[in-house]
Amino acid sequence: MNKIGLILLFLIFLCAGISAQEKEFVIRGQIPGMRDSIAVSLLTAEELPTTTICETVVKNGCFELRGRVKSPMLCTLITTNIRSLAEGEEIRWTYTPVFVDNVDMRVQASHYDRIPLDAPITSDFKITGGRVQADFNEYNLWKLQGKGDKDFILANPSSAISVYLGNKMLRRGYNLMREEVEGLEKAIVGAPDDPERFATFLRNCALAKLTAKGNSIVNLPLNDINGKACELSEVIPTGKYVLVDFWATWCGPCVAAIPGIKELAERFPEDLVVIGVSCDTDLNAWKVAIEKKQAKWAQYVLTKQGYKDFLEKYQISGVPYFLILDKEGRVISNPKHVEEIKQEVEHLCK
Repeated sequence: MNKIGLILLFLIFLCAGISAQEKEFVIRGQIPGMRDSIAVSLLTAEELPTTTICETVVKNGCFELRGRVKSPMLCTLITTNIRSLAEGEEIRWTYTPVFVDNVDMRVQASHYDRIPLDAPITSDFKITGGRVQADFNEYNLWKLQGKGDKDFILANPSSAISVYLGNKMLRRGYNLMREEVEGLEKAIVGAPDDPERFATFLRNCALAKLTAKGNSIVNLPLNDINGKACELSEVIPTGKYVLVDFWATWCGPCVAAIPGIKELAERFPEDLVVIGVSCDTDLNAWKVAIEKKQAKWAQYVLTKQGYKDFLEKYQISGVPYFLILDKEGRVISNPKHVEEIKQEVEHLCK
């Protein structure tokens, strides 16, 4: 290839790169009844804490939000009249889920009063623009018909929304059987509109196979109450059912669960072993809470690396988190609250 050809090829790639970098989203709306000074903002919604991406106010009956996202992202479009209330008018907020991509998008409604509180789509309201949002609209209409997430995934194996749903299903280790994880992995074949999310999905599938129901508990480094290093797998006994309670002193629901766990430990001493695993970094507060709440079962605390592994390998965002193991040390359930634990233990130990 001669020099001129090489220069032209370089310029083509350079222009394409600049074009890609300059892509941004534009969300526009011109809705009857949406008067000037109504505030409109766009917030992230997939992770906590949420952050504001952009905000504006209605001017001349219109609004426009501009920005850029790294990849398609679930956000919340918020509107409120709180800063511009007319006499006798009630305060109004709306919170609309929307999948934002770097494309032109439009908010459509027959009237401002017809924008629902938090529904993503109705007969009088929708947000359009881009393939991912189109799939999101289809998914929400699908749900209105009473259809499930798995059915949507099977019907849309290459949709970014299917990948989003798949990642949600894979959260919280020991929530699925291995066959369910493999079925999900087989059903979703890609996501051309969001390859980064698909790559995350494949990683999550690999982790979920390790934390499938029926597997042994994934090991984590711990310290016991005296500061001695140990491993989670080595402190799990066999021959009895085991309840592993991941908790922390700064977690209100965790502390509230202790009396119920204590009651079960006292009712079934011959059949049930309780093991507490704390996420605390303030070891003094941890020890004080154990004594104050009389949580006298075996207590351990995650190391710094253990806490990191716990969040990543178990695919959770925090505590409380409970696991029940059978007499051979295999995880059989992932109850969400004390009442569910009680029902499970009573069934096993009857």
